[in-house]
Amino acid sequence: MKKVTYASCHITGGFWANMQKLIRETSMHAVYNRFDETGRIGAFRCDWKEGMDNKPHYYWDSDVAKWMESVAYIIRKYPNQELEEAVETLIDQIEKNQGADGYFNIYFTVVMPEKRFSNRDWHELYCAGHLIEAAVAWYETTGRDRFLHMMCRYADYIEKVFIIDGSAGYVTPGHEEIELALVKLYDVTGEKRYIKMVQFFLDHRGYNEKNEGDSINIQAHKPVREQYTAEGHAVRAMYLACAMADVALRMGDKNLKFACEKMFENIINQRMYITGGIGSSAVGEAFTVDYDLPNITAYTETCAAIGLALFAQRMMLLDMNGVYGDVIEKVLYNGFLSGISLDGKAFFYENPLEIPPAEQKAPGVRYPITKRLEVFRCSCCPPNITRFVSSVGDFLYTVDEKGIYCHQFMESVYEGEDFTLMMKTDYPHSGKVRFDYRGQPTTLFVRVPGWCDGL
Repeated sequence: MKKVTYASCHITGGFWANMQKLIRETSMHAVYNRFDETGRIGAFRCDWKEGMDNKPHYYWDSDVAKWMESVAYIIRKYPNQELEEAVETLIDQIEKNQGADGYFNIYFTVVMPEKRFSNRDWHELYCAGHLIEAAVAWYETTGRDRFLHMMCRYADYIEKVFIIDGSAGYVTPGHEEIELALVKLYDVTGEKRYIKMVQFFLDHRGYNEKNEGDSINIQAHKPVREQYTAEGHAVRAMYLACAMADVALRMGDKNLKFACEKMFENIINQRMYITGGIGSSAVGEAFTVDYDLPNITAYTETCAAIGLALFAQRMMLLDMNGVYGDVIEKVLYNGFLSGISLDGKAFFYENPLEIPPAEQKAPGVRYPITKRLEVFRCSCCPPNITRFVSSVGDFLYTVDEKGIYCHQFMESVYEGEDFTLMMKTDYPHSGKVRFDYRGQPTTLFVRVPGWCDGL
């Protein structure tokens, strides 16, 4: 089974066209401006010195990288010189400040250069992963390979430090993400060493003596092929699951596939809210135990819902089962969507199901904020939303030798090599969906939503 990407699926009207317009015309500028005001954009100049304002944080690379990736998705269909030039300026700064060995990180380059790759909790591989994903997206949209080559150099350096020399202070990342990025780098370059790096990071998880810290919160408590339940930090768990599914698909690893199936079943049957939100505890932003799903103190991070949708999307490529599309749909219209305001300028990091105002004054109980914010100290969710919506066409179709499979319902045009498939619908406001196919004969398979009693 192969995924049909957003590049071939143009959202032409309805709910998601409006969402994409909101993102490209409002949210992208709002997020960039807040990142500029807080020092994230300027940090890419790598000129901060002790005593200056806006000291970089060790996860800032990833915030900006996701914004850059969003631009790549947007300008493929809607050229925007201002956004494109902003990304090229950031690429210039990365190129200028990248080390001769390929290393780049806006925090460690200027704050603690002597501490590079010494602590698994400092997000270096996480940041590297998002930069790599941005570089792949930029290359696929523009055809310009400068950024891609820079990130290939970085990936090669990571291979040297972690695999060839083994000189890093840890073996597997504390926050998964580099694995997803290396899969994309493998797909776009064909270099097998990148998929082997993913296998290395997966296969060494769960039993290496260098991997210190809270092993459950970072999914290092067991080898990945024995992880049948979703544990620890919800976003990290989903990114790990995505990587496991990616490798299972590309390498034919049946044991990894089985572990993915068991983990997915555990999530949707015992650890997922009715909204598609996951991660019930603010402590560790984590899963707890089966059926522990309180409404009031639910954490349900926006990024975790996105991660679940990405995991379900990958599972569709391994197993043609409508439940994966059902879960994606639940996330699209509930667990993720609550994370952005109607004006596109403010966001929720966490998405509780219930907020009784009177109970917020109860001593000893932690309650979430009740108003969306424009930026957070850890502002991972806003740019994750922008890239998710801008590439939502990724979720519509898959194909194999039997035909075309429709998983989500959005007014759109899918341009294949020898056909055009148009979908007309006002979903989710209406359940009516019409397909208009022109081209060589084929079979169209359509997901019947789990909530649907009849056609």
